[in-house]
Amino acid sequence: MEKPEKIIFLDVDGVIQPFRNQERFNHDLKELRKYLAREYNNDEYLEMDRFDLGAVCFDWDEDVVDRVKRLCVQVPAQIVITSTLRRYFPLSRIKDYFRLHDLDQYIVGEIPKIRDKSRCENLTIYMENNRHIKQFAILDDSYFDEFEKAYPKQFVHCEYFFSEQNYRHARSLLLD
Repeated sequence: MEKPEKIIFLDVDGVIQPFRNQERFNHDLKELRKYLAREYNNDEYLEMDRFDLGAVCFDWDEDVVDRVKRLCVQVPAQIVITSTLRRYFPLSRIKDYFRLHDLDQYIVGEIPKIRDKSRCENLTIYMENNRHIKQFAILDDSYFDEFEKAYPKQFVHCEYFFSEQNYRHARSLLLD
């Protein structure tokens, strides 16, 4: 498999899942697990936290998911997970979540989880170990001065979620 040259470093909370979205609490989440296990022929969904699954199914913003998918398809680009999800779940579980939006196929990795290193430092380590990456965009809702200082041109600050304006910015970074 050819190593991807264009990468989207993707955070989840506040980027594809706006904090205002709390729809998961309006659904039968135990039934959701059973449905997903049947639908995807994957009993692992039965063991997953129902609130996490509910968040993925009901709280991820569909327009935002579509924007991320458009970047992956049209640029084309691949996804590297920067979200704190990587601290709690193996990449295979994260891919199971992303599969629910047909995005798992674009995930090629995650930044390291090195203790006492910031997200930006872990991203820098990832970049040093993946020199084939030619262009990238960092999609994050946290306004890290560190990201802005280390990667001023590649940092796309998603104030509440990955907006259409953020999409155009990220697309230009990945295509220029």
